[in-house]
Amino acid sequence: MQGPSHLLVSWYFADASGISSSRDRRIVAWGGLAPDIDVLAYAGAILYYRLDQNLAFENVWRVVHHRYTHGLAFVLLTGVVAWTLASNHTARVRVALLAMAASVLHMFCDVVAGGPTWPIYPAWPVSDLGFSASWSWTIGEWPNMVILFVCLAGMFAYAKFGARSPLECFGDRADAWFVRIATQAPSAAASERSNLRWIIWAAVLLGAIAILAPLGFKPAG
Repeated sequence: MQGPSHLLVSWYFADASGISSSRDRRIVAWGGLAPDIDVLAYAGAILYYRLDQNLAFENVWRVVHHRYTHGLAFVLLTGVVAWTLASNHTARVRVALLAMAASVLHMFCDVVAGGPTWPIYPAWPVSDLGFSASWSWTIGEWPNMVILFVCLAGMFAYAKFGARSPLECFGDRADAWFVRIATQAPSAAASERSNLRWIIWAAVLLGAIAILAPLGFKPAG
């Protein structure tokens, strides 16, 4: 599953868990995306192999991804970091547990939507046993695209009807701006905000294309 989908799903999970603090929702959401921090290895490999994506994938990304940051040790590390960053002492244990749960949810989503030939190693470093599902669709197949667009639509719905959105992940000011734009009724006096809404939709669409186009589009099955 794509990184933006992981972040959005994790924020929805945090909000559904009844976390009242935007800071703590943000911690849980980023905890759910955190296993994909190993993308830095891929970025480094692309530079090392002089922008040859195929070499970078075969020699680094295919080997590294889903292994070292998709296991028990990283889940525990996520919990420790979340515990440290939580908004107050009374919330620390709950935020840490939810951040770890979001990290585990990330791994489950990767089993479902990461492809049958790209296992995760949930017990690493205790065990090097990999898990995958034969029916799992690969990251470039259409179900992952549907998931991404549904998550993005949910972001707009949350902003319009819930007075907050996953843009909390990037700060309260970003979220407040987005909610203000999403809830502004179209009118002659608000034409500028209406135009901004179109800009946001266009940015979302272009971002989704930028994420999915390099992966290729192919039917599932």
